[in-house]
Order: sequence, then structure tokens, then C-alpha cells
Amino acid sequence: MHIPDEHPQGPTRRVPLTDEPECAAVTCLRQAESAAAKQQYRRAADLFAQAAATPGLDVVLQWRYEINRALMLEDLSRDQGDSAVLEETIELYQTKILPLTPKAERPTDWATTQSHLGRALGLLGQHQTGTARLEQALVAFDSALSERSREHAPLDWATTQNDLGHVLGVLGQRRGDDELLERAAKAFEQALLERTPDTTPQAWASTQNNLATVLLTLGQRKKDAALLTKAIDAYKRVLHIWTRDTVPLQWAKVLDNIGTALRMLGEVQDASRPIEQSVAAYQNALAERTRERTPQDWAMTQNNLGAALHKLGERLDDPSILAQALEAYECALEEWTPERASMAWAMTKANLGVARRVLAKRVKAPEIARLAMADLEAVLDFFRHASHAHYYELAEEQLNKAQWVLEALES
Repeated sequence: MHIPDEHPQGPTRRVPLTDEPECAAVTCLRQAESAAAKQQYRRAADLFAQAAATPGLDVVLQWRYEINRALMLEDLSRDQGDSAVLEETIELYQTKILPLTPKAERPTDWATTQSHLGRALGLLGQHQTGTARLEQALVAFDSALSERSREHAPLDWATTQNDLGHVLGVLGQRRGDDELLERAAKAFEQALLERTPDTTPQAWASTQNNLATVLLTLGQRKKDAALLTKAIDAYKRVLHIWTRDTVPLQWAKVLDNIGTALRMLGEVQDASRPIEQSVAAYQNALAERTRERTPQDWAMTQNNLGAALHKLGERLDDPSILAQALEAYECALEEWTPERASMAWAMTKANLGVARRVLAKRVKAPEIARLAMADLEAVLDFFRHASHAHYYELAEEQLNKAQWVLEALES
């Protein structure tokens, strides 16, 4: 699960700074602000470091400059996708910034540092395969919340609750742990006590989106129609803020998620109507998720649309809908090639093969069954060489089914 979260860029995320003209750090500070505005994050970080190193600087100002240095590094890591920069950021928090904020003397600043540290650890944990960094992030967030209370710092408290929920969600999905996912949902619900559509509309929408994604994951895992319905309702609330006119790509992403939730709901309820709504949601998402603008996202939504049409065509026993599913899968494969996205290609190619096998049986077309076999043979070869034993077995089973269909049609 990739749970989407707000990550404001540059100066909007920085800790407020004290403007003291007599301070020798002011020149570095102004240059750092300019570099940050230009998204020159490494230069901005270096300039904040120079400002913090000014001899005789007040320790609170040192902390503020170092915090902003760390935030610039975090933006740099996100911009470049560089985990090494995140490691550098975490070390900065642990070795330099936390010692500047003794908990007993400045508990509020200490809690702020812990919260920022938790976010950096969480981001790094998402990039790595293990769970150690995610677990460390939970410790940092719990430390922050030991001092950040809803009563004294409601919005800061809500931000930490939101970030906590984000890490719990990733960790819960990675471990397959429903209890962690339920804790994530609770953290997002806590954040929404202070993040409201009237006071902080963008933050509210982001947290609603995070909550919806966790509910969708739980609903899928538990096959729970009530949870899936709650996820759909939460996503729809997000669309009141993330509109097509203001943030078209975020709007499209939410619609894609609504489509998935509706498809799952239709399967759980054994009903056609939610799947029909799912198809409409995916098609609407594709109005903004175009191949030219976001080719990978376009391919994902095409694959999702194919899955919904495939399910609907089987349920309604409608060959024309199954044919539309083939078209959607084939669109996805235009972008998801073995060279550019091998695993996504293999999964979609397998979906295409299965859909072709179903259509071949419905319309009694051996030529379509042969195409299904060719699809599944290609996938089987990929999984054999990629050492994916589980997927190999599934592909082999589907290939055998396609073989049976072909033999029955040719007999």
C-alpha cells in the first residue's frame, strides 16, 4: 500500500525563523530561503548549516536552522528518490538536532524534532524492504505524542497522528497485520478531530484519503462490505476538496481508488451494480490519467478497468464486455512492457490470458483460446526464470484451463 500523504515543499514546511538583523547568520539565512524557493534543496541545506554554525549563535536559533537543513534534505531525497540522503537526514536529527533540544528544558521543540525524525524514518522505511526503520518511526512518533497534546498544540498533534497512521498503515500492509491497520485507521480518525474541511481543507482531504486507503485495505483483506462502503464514502468526501479543476491528477487517483473499492464491493456482495459503477469510475479517471501525461498511472488504471470489465462480463455473461476487458488490458501492455515494467507486464499479461480464455469459451472461438495459451505461456516462462514459484503455479493452472478449452473447442 502506497497510502498517499501531503508533503508540502520548501519554505511552507520550515520552522518559523527569527529575523535578527544583527545576527551574522542572516545572509546565509536569506540565501537559503532563496535556494529553497528555487527548489535547490542541497544548496539550501548547506546554507542553513552555515547559518547554524555561526559562532555565538543562540542554541534555539541553531536548532531552527538545523531543523530547516534537515527538511531541505528530506525534500531533496523526495525529489531525487535518494535513500542515502534520507539516511543523512536521520543521522542529522539523531546526532545534532536532538542534542540541541533537551526534553527537560525545551519539551515542545524536542517533540517537534521527534515528529520530524519519525517522518524521515517512515519515508526511508517505505523505500526499504525490512521493517526496522518503520518500527523506529513508531517509537519517534510515540515520543512526540508524549509531549504534543491535543489541548496545547491541536494542529501539531493532528499532524503527528496523521504521520503515525501513515507508518502504521505501511507496516500493517507489509506484515499482513489487521491490528496495525486498525490502529492506522484510528490514528487518522484522531487527526480528523482537528483537521477539518473548514480550518485545514487540504490537510483534511489528505487525511481522509489516507483513512479511505486503510479502510479499503482492511475491507479487501476481511472481505467486509461495511469497511469497503466506508472507504468509498471517505474517498467521495475527499473529492469535495480535491476537484478535477484544482488538482486533476489527485482527483483522478482518488477516482481510481474508488473504482477499486467498488469492484471489491461488487465481488463481496456478489452484485453487478457496484462493478458497473467501478467501470465508470475508472473511465472517469482516464479523462485525466492520460498516457501522454502519466503513462504508468494510465497503464495502471487501464489494467484496473480491464479487471472490472472482466468481472462484469463474466457476471453478466456478456462477450462484448469481455472484449472491452481485452482492449483495456492490451492498452496497459502498451506501456507495461517486459523491458520497462516486467512484473506489471507479467501480471497484466496473465489477466489478459485468463480473460481471453473466458471469452473463447463463451463465443466458441479456438483462435482466441490459442491466443490465451500464448499469453499464459509467455507469463509462465517469465515466472520460471524470475523464480516466482507461487505465480508460476497459478499461471500453470490457468494455462492448463486454456488448454482444456482449446481441446474442447477443437474436438
